[in-house]
Amino acid sequence: MKQLIIIILLGVFSQQVFSFSEVKEKGYLRVAVYKNYAPFSFRENGRLTGIEVDLGKLLAAKLGVDPLIWAIGADENMEDDLRNTVWKGHYLGGGTADVMFHVPVNKRFAENNDRVIIFNPYFKEETVAVRHNSKAGIPLATLFANSLIGVELDTLPDFYLVGAMGGRFRENVTHYATVELAIKALQEGDVKTVVAPRSQIQSALGKSVNEYLFSGVSMPASYQSSWVVGMAVKQGRDNLVTKITKALAEIKASGELKALFEKYNTSYIAP
Repeated sequence: MKQLIIIILLGVFSQQVFSFSEVKEKGYLRVAVYKNYAPFSFRENGRLTGIEVDLGKLLAAKLGVDPLIWAIGADENMEDDLRNTVWKGHYLGGGTADVMFHVPVNKRFAENNDRVIIFNPYFKEETVAVRHNSKAGIPLATLFANSLIGVELDTLPDFYLVGAMGGRFRENVTHYATVELAIKALQEGDVKTVVAPRSQIQSALGKSVNEYLFSGVSMPASYQSSWVVGMAVKQGRDNLVTKITKALAEIKASGELKALFEKYNTSYIAP
């Protein structure tokens, strides 16, 4: 029995060490990012770029391996994304990532997804409403009630605004396939405000961002008007978690993480 326990412990230890030695052996860190998700990961002139693409490259360099950035499509929910990308793999194939970015860091969510380790919060996101500076004197609730509101379809801002205040704003909610299209409608005057994550709005506005006013949106706790974003790896890869955590700490301390957000004209909010 004693010998069996030692063998089991050695097996667990080997698995943890192997999680990083495997990365070293293959010579690259496979990083999963969401596709078409500016400013974090998107294609520009055919090249994959963005905050999290660059962050993946910095992490790989710290670990002494090459970066392999894998752009994934979002499934029905985050649980599906974690299964398909981190701990099991999609039934159509494609393998799994060593680490996945843009995962919500939430105690209950982590407990419900115990096949992965959720760690390393690296920034805070928040839902905001944006309007042109010429509308600054109009209370937000009045603007919502009397003019069209742009939202990305099937997102928290969409669900909230359709049901808020007994459906008072429902008829004014205008749906778009992406935040970028909603912002384009705002710039062209088709809607008077857009409600979406701050980072996506800033990215879509680009150089014209100073022409617009950002306001916080008060939502019930169940809607999560703000949240912390981190990473996920497969459960059992503790050694890899340790290495990535150390690397990220160095990137934060050097100011490189904040500089990435500035590079893509996005506010960095520390978690």
